[in-house]
Amino acid sequence: MPRQPQPGVVQFALDVSLDAKLRFDTLHESLGFKTKSQTFEAILYFVSTKDKIDPAVLERIETGVKETLRLLESFT
Repeated sequence: MPRQPQPGVVQFALDVSLDAKLRFDTLHESLGFKTKSQTFEAILYFVSTKDKIDPAVLERIETGVKETLRLLESFT
């Protein structure tokens, strides 16, 4: 049965090794996404942002939040 096209969705095919397919299937099951498309998008997002997001950003945010809370507590 041919696939039904959906607006904003394109078909994307890859030729991968059997090992890569098995790894993807394992990731799909362990990550818990409903569809393999969601799993694939999550992996692409993770890989594309991995080296672009400053690794210390969470530490800076946490420091800022702690400082803000400390200042708020000083007013009470």
